[in-house]
Amino acid sequence: MSRRLVHIQTAGFATPNGRAFLMPLLLHSQLLLDAGIELKLFSAEYAKDDLPDCDYLIVDSKALSPRWAKGKDRILSEMQKNRSRAGALIFCDISDSASWDHAQILPFVDLYCKSQLLVDRSLYLQPLYGHRYYADYYHRFFGIKDDQNESSEPVSNPDDLKKLCLGWNSGLADYSLFGPLRMALYEKAPLKTLLRFPWNCKAPSVGRLMNASLRMGTNYSRRSVAFHRKHLADMLGSRLQTGKLSRLAYFRELSRSKLAVSPFGLGEITLRDFEVFLAGAMLVKPDMSHMETWPNFYVPGETFLSYKLDFSDFEVVLETALSDEHRLLEIAREGQLRYLAYVSGPEAGLLFVDHFKAILDRSIIRKGHD
Repeated sequence: MSRRLVHIQTAGFATPNGRAFLMPLLLHSQLLLDAGIELKLFSAEYAKDDLPDCDYLIVDSKALSPRWAKGKDRILSEMQKNRSRAGALIFCDISDSASWDHAQILPFVDLYCKSQLLVDRSLYLQPLYGHRYYADYYHRFFGIKDDQNESSEPVSNPDDLKKLCLGWNSGLADYSLFGPLRMALYEKAPLKTLLRFPWNCKAPSVGRLMNASLRMGTNYSRRSVAFHRKHLADMLGSRLQTGKLSRLAYFRELSRSKLAVSPFGLGEITLRDFEVFLAGAMLVKPDMSHMETWPNFYVPGETFLSYKLDFSDFEVVLETALSDEHRLLEIAREGQLRYLAYVSGPEAGLLFVDHFKAILDRSIIRKGHD
């Protein structure tokens, strides 16, 4: 079997999204090697000429984040140079939102991987208020305005949309009770024993003492982003306590709750989604039909329940769910099973390797088209 060398430039475990980006690569590294894929990781600051001497160069978007404000032209020049030398250049955008962040980089890469993508790719050809699909929605239909009226940069060349590809989302990390602590320690002391995928879950069950949990922060700099959470707090504030808890108390509450509401934050997917799966509650989220992701943990009516972005059916969704405990448990169980299948199930490693191989193969195909 021929060996494929993959260099990855990354900001490391400094952020939750960075951890979810790297963990499956590190924990499945032997399976990847068995499949003929050899990985080498490089720091964000690494800029030597041998970086692109590989079959595939993958750049984690967080590795470039500190440099955009002062060095956009230099970044694009480096990307163009590296693309000419590497077999294929793949940019992995691991930001929270399915909407656009770095349209200017598309012409300089062979493949643009994103943790979640808008189903309607043509939306990337137009600006979205607040850099997000749902922020744009609340701006247009609820009149929400930010102090700084910013919109996403549209893609200028429709042909570049063919470079878009699903990477993997932030679910592939450790969100168990002590998981964030272990991952943070790994940033300081990179011992592989600190890394593990969660496997010990609280099974969905009858007799949970609380109907619902909704713990969230609402302090966002953009009103168009904060609006969703603040509106929920106004709707439920008299019935539910929404303030944050300690992590231990929060997990205890989730484990005693029949369902948990997980609103949008900086992106559609939040770390709370996976904590809810682990705690065995049923997940309730806003409508996510505008986006797709991998792994797809979000099948409405099957792994979670959704409500409309305008909140018009929110109360009905909650009341109906709580009135049919059998269906509620079925959805909670399926959500948990789907999550574990991709994280710590017996086929989880192979599922990731197959997905990663498909990304590499597609990058070469796209390079051949340019």
